[in-house]
Amino acid sequence: MVVPVDATYPAPGKGFDPHKKNTALQSHVAFFDRDGDGVIWPLDTFLGFRALKFSIFFCILATIFVHGGLSYVLWDGFVPDPFFRLNIKWAHRGKHGSDSGAYTTVGEFDNDRFNKIFDMYSSPPHKEMTFMEGVRMLHGNMNPYDFFGWVASAFEWLATYLLIAPPDGNMRRDDVKAVYNGSIFYHISGREVPRQ
Repeated sequence: MVVPVDATYPAPGKGFDPHKKNTALQSHVAFFDRDGDGVIWPLDTFLGFRALKFSIFFCILATIFVHGGLSYVLWDGFVPDPFFRLNIKWAHRGKHGSDSGAYTTVGEFDNDRFNKIFDMYSSPPHKEMTFMEGVRMLHGNMNPYDFFGWVASAFEWLATYLLIAPPDGNMRRDDVKAVYNGSIFYHISGREVPRQ
């Protein structure tokens, strides 16, 4: 897999293709790119969240939050995109502070860091995590004065919990890991994984 030199260079991929050239973060966001052109419009995000069975209110809120907060950094150049689009090749720029650290600065999934964080905040035998354990994890990962990161991490955690929490309230480790590369999105929505 080819990755950018650092977070200021574009990653080579633009869709869900974890066996070729996409980073885990690109694969995560590629689910929302309905036409596979590497650009995510606000409507794509709204429809993606609807396909994941979120309420209309949550979909609108998620679309505003994601595109309002990330459009500038996930677009080419210094001029903001007037349509608030996101470019998948710049997905690694959207990594914010106060997160779990499971994504590297170039958008790769750090399995060791994920396992360490999951083991640190979940109860033995560390196969599942409750909502409150996740809240403790958020609190433990907070960076000082990182208000955007705090809100973004809380929103992402809530969305993850609502997406995959089983009736007993415990999220399985493998399901949480599948959110990071986006594979669970295709499973929940019933969409087929696109082949390139």
